[in-house]
Amino acid sequence: MKKLNELFAALLLVFGLLAACGTNAEPKKEDTNKEPVSEQANEANEESFPVTIKDAADKDVVIKKKPEKIVSLIPSNTEIVYALGEGNTIVGVSERDNYPEEVADKEKVAGMELNIEKIISLEPDLVLAHASTATMWEAGLKQLEDSNVTVLVVNDSQSFDEVYTSIEMVGKATGKTAEADQLIQDMKSKLDEMKKQGESISAEEQISVFVEVSPAPEIYATGQNTFMNEMLDVINAKNAVSEEGWVQLNEEAVIKLNPDVFVITYNFEKNASDKVLKRAGWQDITAIKEKQVHEVNEDLVSRPGPRIVEGVEELAKAIYPDVFGK
Repeated sequence: MKKLNELFAALLLVFGLLAACGTNAEPKKEDTNKEPVSEQANEANEESFPVTIKDAADKDVVIKKKPEKIVSLIPSNTEIVYALGEGNTIVGVSERDNYPEEVADKEKVAGMELNIEKIISLEPDLVLAHASTATMWEAGLKQLEDSNVTVLVVNDSQSFDEVYTSIEMVGKATGKTAEADQLIQDMKSKLDEMKKQGESISAEEQISVFVEVSPAPEIYATGQNTFMNEMLDVINAKNAVSEEGWVQLNEEAVIKLNPDVFVITYNFEKNASDKVLKRAGWQDITAIKEKQVHEVNEDLVSRPGPRIVEGVEELAKAIYPDVFGK
C-alpha cells in the first residue's frame, strides 16, 4: 500500500487521479528556448496585451502585460513555457520539475504544499496553476490572488486535444500565440506520421498491450478513455484492458487477459521488469514467455505537455520495433 500511495502522490501533481511526474531518465537534448518564428509574429504577440483568458477554474483571468516573471506549479506547464521559448521568464517551479535541465536552478515553490511566502517573494507577474491540484491548493491560490498575484489555472488534460488546449492557453498568457499554434501543428504532424505507419499493421498483427501503472500486490492498469489508451490507438496497438479509466486488477485477472506485451510506466521501483517476469503463476502469459516486458519513461507517457509525441514514439518502438524502430 505504501508503494501505491507514493505513486498516487506523484501522479496527482500531473493528472489529478493518476499522472506520473518524476523520472531518472536522461532528457533528450533540444533547443528549449527557441526564438519566435518571426519578428512580425513577435510584434503581434507583444501588442496582444492585456488579454482575458477563461481558465479551467471558470474564471476570467486578466493578464495586463506580457509576463516577465512566471511561477509554474506543475511540470507540464513548465515544459510548455520552455517549448514556447519563454523559459527565461520562469523563476519558480515545483519539486517534481526535472525538464529541461535548467529547471534544476529554479526556486522550488511547490511540493505537496505551496510555499506561499516564497512565491510572493519572487514577485511573479503570473502563476501557472493546474486543475489537477486546484482543489488541493485552493486556499493557497486564493491567498496568492488576495496578494494581487495573477493566477491562471490550466486545464487538466486527459487527451491530445486537451493538451493542445493547454498549449493555446499558455501561449495566449505569455504572448506566444503564433509559437503555440506552430508547436501544436508540429505535434499533430508527427502523430499523423506515426498513425500512418500504424495503419500498415493488419488486424492479425495487432498486438495486445497491458500497461501497468502500479506494481503488485496492488496492480493498477490503464483502461479505455485514458491518455495512455489514446497513445496506443495512434500506433494501432490494442489495450488488453476493456474497462474504462484506471483499473485495479488481481494477478489472476491479468493472467486471463494474456497480453502480448507488458508496458511499465512507473520509474520509482528498481528492476521493475525483472520483478514482473518473475511473478509467480505468470509463466504462461505470452508477454512473459516471450520476455516482452518494457519500461518506458514515465514523464514522456504521462506528462501532458509538448513531449507526449516522444512518449508515443517510445511506446511504438517498444511494442512494434519492426515497424517503428527503423
